[in-house]
Amino acid sequence: MPYQPLYHWRRTKLDERDKPRDSDWSGYDGEIGIGRIQLQPHGPTKGKWMWNLHGPMKIRNRVLPHSGYADEGREAMRKVEERYHDLMAANGMKGSKQ
Repeated sequence: MPYQPLYHWRRTKLDERDKPRDSDWSGYDGEIGIGRIQLQPHGPTKGKWMWNLHGPMKIRNRVLPHSGYADEGREAMRKVEERYHDLMAANGMKGSKQ
């Protein structure tokens, strides 16, 4: 069974002219952007999902790694959500789904 995300994920839309795609998703914990995943279309990572952790803007401690690659989109979502929880813990906070 594929991973079931804890947080809200939607297709990334950069501005009103941008057409959302199935290959680019952003995750949210309420108003907090927790991260983004993107399917890589070219090069040595073609077919992999790149993930990037975001989190709250005003935090003191960051965690590493804050980006990487996964074979499946849901696995990339899982990685973002796990690292988000690590980030929040490192700052004495919790995500809404912890």
